[in-house]
Amino acid sequence: QNRRQPLAEAFFVTKLPRPYQEQFLESGCQAPVIFAYLLVAESKLPMDDDAERYSLIAMNIVNDLPDMVKPILQDSRSWPYREAIARYDQTYQAAQHAQQNAAVLLGGARGIVSLEFVVVHCREPLDWIAKDLLPIADPGSLLTFYAKCGETPEFPEAVRSHFGWLQILPCKDPEGGPRGDECLGYLAHLVGRYSDLATFTVFMQADPMDHMHFPYLHQALKMIARGTYSVPFLSLNGARHVRTHTPCLDAVHEAIFGEPMREPVGPYCCAQFIVQDVRIRARPIEFYRNMLQLVDGTVDYDLCFPGKVTRSTHCYAMEFTWHLVFGEDYEPPLRQDDVRLPTPLRAKFGDEHVRRQWNDVVLNPSTPKKIVEQVDYDKVIR
Repeated sequence: QNRRQPLAEAFFVTKLPRPYQEQFLESGCQAPVIFAYLLVAESKLPMDDDAERYSLIAMNIVNDLPDMVKPILQDSRSWPYREAIARYDQTYQAAQHAQQNAAVLLGGARGIVSLEFVVVHCREPLDWIAKDLLPIADPGSLLTFYAKCGETPEFPEAVRSHFGWLQILPCKDPEGGPRGDECLGYLAHLVGRYSDLATFTVFMQADPMDHMHFPYLHQALKMIARGTYSVPFLSLNGARHVRTHTPCLDAVHEAIFGEPMREPVGPYCCAQFIVQDVRIRARPIEFYRNMLQLVDGTVDYDLCFPGKVTRSTHCYAMEFTWHLVFGEDYEPPLRQDDVRLPTPLRAKFGDEHVRRQWNDVVLNPSTPKKIVEQVDYDKVIR
């Protein structure tokens, strides 16, 4: 309970060729196959229509068990079958309730659940919009670019007609000041749209694939489209920062939050995430205006370096603190270990649902151990 779910392993088992799965069943190893199908079914309930197919496969295997084996499966502690069935039923009921009440629970006064992609752009190629984002973005979603380098990128008609709007807003770095990177665009959006936010905003850099796995974003977007997504804050990138506490980070933290850091931070890296409007508005607009002044040239000195800098150290420090801005712990759990997340989002890559090649996946990592002899230092002769 509340441990990392073997989601990748479950998908691996369900995607084995049929003769391989039959070898499991014929050799008396039905339990791993049953639980694999049940876990995959549970992960698909909030976002796909074929969850029932996987659960039926599991139930058919159970029904085909010898009569003397069925009670063993029902009462086994090694394979908690009753708990697995209960989890599936609970997830099913939760998904149904969420879909029926999404507009009321998430849509605010207008009763509409909306989605907006915010992209901060400066000369990066944008072919990924049509290639990677358009196929997974719900039609009618909003797409807003904050153009930091004065460009007006062109998009094919297929992109323009897919999104509810596609707007390009100027957001230049301060004259003679340091480069504000994505922070300038993110904060310009948070301040400028504070009273008119989409229900969910996806904040992205203009080269998102450098840090983010699009299949993982796809899982979240499918849930948003189905009305089963209600995660207040979700980091989208794959890599993590090491636990960090530096004088620079401490200074920027105090400038943002009004107090020094209490402990090191260790969030997901590189500032791409989905945030719900109510989580953004948990802080007043003045809070975001203060953050914006750290990167828009209003603050004409650098908290981390005595001289002139070309790239905002304030923005780099914010990369370590966005999760704190939106109410997360100093060191949030890995997504795989985060029991607050729905099953399909408790994954590192998010391609477990669509992966066809598994040769490069380490399903059961071997953790090296060093056996250290216990020493009673009170008895050591000095």
